[in-house]
Amino acid sequence: MVKPAQSESTSRQSPAASPETTAAPSRLATASSPPGAASPQVATAPPQPGPASLQPAAASPQLNTAAVGAGVATPDGEVKPKKFEFLVSVRSAGNLSPAARTLSVLDALNAMPDVEIVGNIKPSGAAAFSAGPGANSGDVIVARTTQERGLALQASAAATPDVIVEPNHRLIHLADLMPQLAGLPPTGLVAVANTTVQFRVVDQNGQALEKALVVMYGSGFPVNGQTDATGTVALTLAGTIDSVQAIYIKPFANYWERFIWNPALNGAGVNTVSLQPLASFAPAGFSRNPFLGWGQKLMGLDQQTASGLTGQGIRIGIIDSGCDNKHPALTHIRTGRDYTKLDAAGNPDQQSWTVDTMSHGTHCAGVIAGNGQNGIRGFAPAAEVHILKLFEGGAFDSLIRALKYAIDNQIHVINCSLGSDQSSELVQSWMEQARQSGVAVVVAAGNSSGAVQFPASLPGVLTVSAVGQQGDFPADTYHAQTVMPNMIGVNGIFPAKFTCFGPQVKVCGPGVAIISSVPGGGYAAWDGTSMAAPHLTGLTALIAAHHPAFANRAAPRNAAWVDRLFQTVIAAASPVGINPNYAGAGLPSAAGAFQQPAMEQPTTISAPPFGQQSVFGQQPMAANQSTAGLENAIRQAVAAALAGIANGQATGRPFG
Repeated sequence: MVKPAQSESTSRQSPAASPETTAAPSRLATASSPPGAASPQVATAPPQPGPASLQPAAASPQLNTAAVGAGVATPDGEVKPKKFEFLVSVRSAGNLSPAARTLSVLDALNAMPDVEIVGNIKPSGAAAFSAGPGANSGDVIVARTTQERGLALQASAAATPDVIVEPNHRLIHLADLMPQLAGLPPTGLVAVANTTVQFRVVDQNGQALEKALVVMYGSGFPVNGQTDATGTVALTLAGTIDSVQAIYIKPFANYWERFIWNPALNGAGVNTVSLQPLASFAPAGFSRNPFLGWGQKLMGLDQQTASGLTGQGIRIGIIDSGCDNKHPALTHIRTGRDYTKLDAAGNPDQQSWTVDTMSHGTHCAGVIAGNGQNGIRGFAPAAEVHILKLFEGGAFDSLIRALKYAIDNQIHVINCSLGSDQSSELVQSWMEQARQSGVAVVVAAGNSSGAVQFPASLPGVLTVSAVGQQGDFPADTYHAQTVMPNMIGVNGIFPAKFTCFGPQVKVCGPGVAIISSVPGGGYAAWDGTSMAAPHLTGLTALIAAHHPAFANRAAPRNAAWVDRLFQTVIAAASPVGINPNYAGAGLPSAAGAFQQPAMEQPTTISAPPFGQQSVFGQQPMAANQSTAGLENAIRQAVAAALAGIANGQATGRPFG
């Protein structure tokens, strides 16, 4: 049995869907531009001297694009530079219509022999947002080319107000966290001896546990592996066994994880680690059916105020890794799209969304909408859930496709447990289009322990950080390592060590040791801001379904509706004694939302301003202010906020 080694110190702080897209063949037929149409100034191959031309830009070693590996090696196996994907679109500014300029862009791209058109995302079928801020009614073209050509296209586009060219960056999936230990320098380039260590993971009765992830931290990079049917795995690290500083064991389902600092390992034999069932830790209350997690209870889902609230009539989108709807708690989820699997026409598969190889989307779905009849009870079990699968492999274009689906299918609330260390004008524009169409987007702040990541950094979304509560997890788990001892707030609530922070954080949500559903019918306790966001998505759906301010289902769904919804969520928050950069307004609850004085008119904005002010820096509108006046004020505020974009208000350009 592995035990901590004896040392001087072992403590460390550690509704019916419309066609989604039109895909282009590998080489589009040349599209004819309208008579007299001037082509946007996009560099063609080869570039010619002159003001509108562009010499190839130097390669940027930090360009983190969504690369496609096809054709990167010759038949004899010689490695060549891979090609990258770029997104190309047109802004709503200019004298020509977006459709005419899109054709001109296609003409220009098709004239380049080193550019391949691999996808084309059509504008949303919903036209209500088209006059709003950030409107962009042009196609989003997905083009594959060399890095040099892509950078040249970007530089060329920067010289014209008409065209957007940006890398199709991979999205960071904010999945369950693997411990990141500080102070472990990477091994140098000098060869060192390798050490192989055998592990066996068992349950409390000594029975083997398959598919448990074992991570070993030494003097170099961590090494990991998964146990086989006998519960064993062999890990090889650079260095001696004495260099191992910690081991982390994460079971696939139904058991608590283990985290052991300075383990006393046997290099000659098998090192056994035993795990305890989730039900063994009484404070978690996992043995109850229906099961409510500590976070759901802290947000009042078990209180009388929430009795009878089910989310009936609300459509929720979960943009994630899919969902196993064979799980007993999720059998009522029947609608989804798989954007990792597109057909020849660019439409997503309507069946494979039920395959969740990362388990994460299934975990989020349990918190949001678990049926409560066979395990976890989510916030909104009667809501109509739409699963929008982006992972593994999701990139900016995948997110745009999912947002288009949400707009076209009138989704009320969507959960985004994803992020990027890069920004995107096109994603920003589509996020704003979603808001203008009455789609409320809840986004996880990020797990990098730094500044809030994109797109959670956008002003029109509900940005959620993660908190934990002392006493809700065993002490020998990595959950205990996420505590920030100098920032303990009310009732043992603490900001999770991994959570991103900043003024963009609107509220916090439970995000440490969250027990929820995973594929195969089991349950797992995970950490992350992507565990916190589903709690807020669920509560937001309940407010949209049952709060008197939103009782008029015939009222228009637009940006004002979204802003009012988020303001109501924020008004439902109670301070938790934590710096607002980490917790925003605090932790919202059902009691805070439904014990507020009922609004006399659905259009009244009686909630406190969004993030101490409204989302656009304006004070809440009076109850007698007209919808047109509200929209006009919002547009003026948005235009004023677009610092650095020349003539942004007059041209209606998207955020940049």
